[in-house]
Amino acid sequence: MSEIIENISFQEYCLTRNRVAILLNILGKEHKKDTTQEKLIISDFFLKFPELISDEIELGRFDIKYSYFHWKPNYKLYNAVLADLLARNIITFNSLNNRYFITDKGEKFVIELFSEEGIDWSKILQSCDFIVSKVLNKTVSAGQTMIQSKLDCIRGN
Repeated sequence: MSEIIENISFQEYCLTRNRVAILLNILGKEHKKDTTQEKLIISDFFLKFPELISDEIELGRFDIKYSYFHWKPNYKLYNAVLADLLARNIITFNSLNNRYFITDKGEKFVIELFSEEGIDWSKILQSCDFIVSKVLNKTVSAGQTMIQSKLDCIRGN
């Protein structure tokens, strides 16, 4: 199976699922942060492109720069990822405040991810710190503006 959703490879689907689980794990089981679907989508942008968390953006590869020009939320992807994580009991959803939370099973899932070799976890953790401090405490429109300003900075290079 090469595509699980139209124009989304199985690898991209799994990477997105893993990034969302990692972020929710960093927040913990009883966090107070705003983790609606929209906020998770904005947060995932910075997990997907960790080099954008710094103020000085250095682009070394054309393919990375090119990918920024075509970024926009794929709601089918995020709907599928969140449904998958909920079905596997990796996360839960509180409908009263529209927040997602990690479960005990989810914590074990993320621990297994962290045991994999060859992954630069320091960049992921640095991105998560940035997201917690700068993204999740802003409105959705402010988060989208932050992404747009990063993209404008890149386009100006």
